[in-house]
Amino acid sequence: MKNTTKSLFAFGAALLLAIQGGLAGEDSKFEKTQVPPPEESAPAHWNAQLTEGWDSLYMFRGVNRLRGNMKYGSSILWTDLNVTFHATDSDAFTVDVWNGFGLYRTSYKETDASLTYTHTFGNLFASLGYKFYALTADRQYANEILGKLGYNIVLGSVIVTPSVSYFFDLGPNASTDVHGRVPSASSYLDLRVDTSIPIYKDVVYLMPWIAYGQNFRYNAHDNGSRIISDNSAQFFNGANNLELGIALPIKINRYITVSGYGAYSYAFNNLIGTSPSTFWGGAKVTLGF
Repeated sequence: MKNTTKSLFAFGAALLLAIQGGLAGEDSKFEKTQVPPPEESAPAHWNAQLTEGWDSLYMFRGVNRLRGNMKYGSSILWTDLNVTFHATDSDAFTVDVWNGFGLYRTSYKETDASLTYTHTFGNLFASLGYKFYALTADRQYANEILGKLGYNIVLGSVIVTPSVSYFFDLGPNASTDVHGRVPSASSYLDLRVDTSIPIYKDVVYLMPWIAYGQNFRYNAHDNGSRIISDNSAQFFNGANNLELGIALPIKINRYITVSGYGAYSYAFNNLIGTSPSTFWGGAKVTLGF
């Protein structure tokens, strides 16, 4: 799961948490929620963000996606562009394009694109969207629909946002199509709590989060296969992982934000290519306009 704006702080924070990419909330494409709320002087009808980021591992829904024969994983460099259009004070549409490539496994390249609609009801927000994944080097792709529901609990200057996100894969089927990334009709449930704590005015924020993932044949057990969509992969139903993390965004000025984060994941099952306990981190620079 992205940023949005509104003249009121709560609404801006709500949309910021609601619209994704992974998705990356639910994923480690360094969360878009880890950016402090934009200033009130931001454009009223639309806004955009361009982000350049680096992650020490490519962790996506509890799985280390880049595994090497000699190293545990590969760091990944990525670029993200999202544009949000505000149809009304309560309705927003976000178009997002994400591109990443592995720095150790340099053949790995991925491009994702999504369209998300978000509606707010006071501090409650709901999102519905579509996402396309293309792994160009592996010639695999996936189509996904996603939904998210969350609520901003405002405690003075602190905002606590519990949310639930659900992702449903439309295909192609990994078991029958060489181009399939995961089994069609598989899905993933993400329960998450994000917190935004201002440390210094609206310049420095502390943003911890905790998330629990439930797998519905989306991820596979590690049975020695190095390819997630291998026909021998044992896709399963059950608890996926528990994730903890903390980010420190710093606003350089009204347009530029830099941020670093550290995260930990504990896998409840033997996930393909992933250690049961995994630490990773990353950093990014965001240009907002």
